Amino acid sequence: MSVPKRGARRIVVDGVEYSWRLRRRPTPDQRSGRTPLLLAVAARGVDGPAMLVRLHRPHPGNEVGLASAAVTPREVAELVREGLRAGWQPARPGAQFILAPRAGAARGPRTWPRGHTHHSPEQLLALARRAEAHDRLRLADNSRYVSWPGGGGFQPCAILINDRDLIDRVRDAERPHAAREVAERRRADPELDLTVDQLAGDYLHLTREELALPSRHLFEPSGDVRRGFAVADDDPIHAKTTVLQCTCGILECWFLLVRITLFDDFVVWSDFEQFHRDWVYDLGPFVFDRRDYQRALGG
Repeated sequence: MSVPKRGARRIVVDGVEYSWRLRRRPTPDQRSGRTPLLLAVAARGVDGPAMLVRLHRPHPGNEVGLASAAVTPREVAELVREGLRAGWQPARPGAQFILAPRAGAARGPRTWPRGHTHHSPEQLLALARRAEAHDRLRLADNSRYVSWPGGGGFQPCAILINDRDLIDRVRDAERPHAAREVAERRRADPELDLTVDQLAGDYLHLTREELALPSRHLFEPSGDVRRGFAVADDDPIHAKTTVLQCTCGILECWFLLVRITLFDDFVVWSDFEQFHRDWVYDLGPFVFDRRDYQRALGG
């Protein structure tokens, strides 16, 4: 996956061309100083993975008075070399590479969402047993191939629940939260170039290879996000799975999580969470018959 052209800069490191980009708009956690500045780097002209670096400094747009520092091309070059030494292979197809910082902010401990408790297994099982009808899961290959600037891309595979795209469901659930956030930010910055529809439901699906069997992605918590962020041992994120990713191709930039709970006869999706927001979702829980669920995923 390449780095989007908008806002990207070119650099040559040891004879190889790369594009690098900083997240210009801080997330709420970056504004509060909880998470650091993020740097994305990718080799130009190849269909290889981007490297995401959590820099050991706050975002310059933080609102708590933390001092930051400029990211220089020399520093980017050293980070590229460090990533290569750590195993990043920018010219070979694969998952994005996370270069872990030597120190970083930790998330948690907390409940999901902040100020609320998540469902217990007992509550979910009782809910599943009371359900008069089960929800239906289906995977559908998206006809729109996603191409990255500079080359490469992938074929998303849509998750449908009761024949409706999960992104559409999430967009409806996020729109009230996004409207409040956009209004608040416009009061602080009347020239803000952001709309509700640019924030709510701004996701891409994962690939069929990631979702369908023999992958266990939709059967157990995924470690893809935990390796990119420092989180407390008792943070509920450890029990969750990533189901939607950012449209920029860098998973950690903007992603949706769900808790998937397996029972003998049921599978329950609950406690949806946008990692970078404190939004409470009016979405689910969804109760699937376990045999139908496995068949939908190719089992």
